[in-house]
Amino acid sequence: MELFVSHFVNKIDKKGRISFPSLFRNALPKANKNEIILYKSLKHNSVEGCSAQRINEIAKRINSLDFFSEDQEDFSTSIFSEIIPTNLDKEGRFLIPESLKKFAGISSKATFIGQGFYFQIWEPKLFEKFKIQARKKANLNRASLKWETQFKKEGK
Repeated sequence: MELFVSHFVNKIDKKGRISFPSLFRNALPKANKNEIILYKSLKHNSVEGCSAQRINEIAKRINSLDFFSEDQEDFSTSIFSEIIPTNLDKEGRFLIPESLKKFAGISSKATFIGQGFYFQIWEPKLFEKFKIQARKKANLNRASLKWETQFKKEGK
């Protein structure tokens, strides 16, 4: 599986369409090359997006929670009730629904952020602020990734 990597700032045209980065299009599964799933982030005022395959993985994880628990219901409601499937046109453009643009504060431009198996769409200035804080936190917490022991075991 290809990963969503890098970041791109794209303009929203007069018809409300925005280009999905070509590098991101390459990360979509071949079977659903023109479909993306959008939903409100649970962590930030941004939009998150992924493939239908990724949504199925999320569904399995939520389904593994106690069916009668509030956590299961909260996650299920917060994610699945707000999912908006959308399709890319022949030029790789799509519409960000107004409700999602309003949630993320997006107006004339949007920043696409690769997050590995999913991507985020941010208002550009908000993302720049977030990126600075994220890098600071990552530097402070990098030892908690525990990948150093993994590389030592592999002899790297």
